[in-house]
Amino acid sequence: MIQEKDTQNKIIQAGREILNKKDYHETVVEEIAQLAGVAKGTVFFYFKSKENLFKEIMLSLVNDLEIMIDNIVNSQQEPLKKLKEIYEKFIEFQISHMHLFLSLRKELSHTEPKINEVKEKLEKISRKILPLIDDMFQKKLIKKFNTEQIDHEIVSSMVLMYASAVSSMVLFYKEKIEQIKEIFWNILLHGILNEDISKEMLFLDKRV
Repeated sequence: MIQEKDTQNKIIQAGREILNKKDYHETVVEEIAQLAGVAKGTVFFYFKSKENLFKEIMLSLVNDLEIMIDNIVNSQQEPLKKLKEIYEKFIEFQISHMHLFLSLRKELSHTEPKINEVKEKLEKISRKILPLIDDMFQKKLIKKFNTEQIDHEIVSSMVLMYASAVSSMVLFYKEKIEQIKEIFWNILLHGILNEDISKEMLFLDKRV
């Protein structure tokens, strides 16, 4: 049983390595089998189809991401430090698995059953940040922009979306990624306008 699990993991890790270099549709099962040191038939013994293998590879990636988020959320750091570490580690994780994440984003735009479980897992990861966001709201670390409280799930999603935006920019601004990371973090915390800009100015166009 342990040997079977080891073989299955070897195939998944080989698939992750190859899919981090080339697209899903360009990848053939023979390549994955060769890198894993197994026969092509062995791959199909553990995974009924290429689509099933792709799903398990993506779930493996997302599981690693979940463990990383859990470790940060459960640490003894202050809430804001936790949030920044999630932001930074998420960027690093995506950059180190860039091609895999590009493939994942492409597949997430589809509705095939093979990707639904991965979508659900990603939504679960986003919700894992919610207790941290709730704590920050209670400690008044996050401001209210309206009379109604901001939906905490939106704030949680924003952190991951900003991190995703930064990691995608590495394709164009690799040498400036640390600077971009800090700029986006500051925009996330403070917005893009100077603090002395009057709120009245923001709504002038609505009164015209």
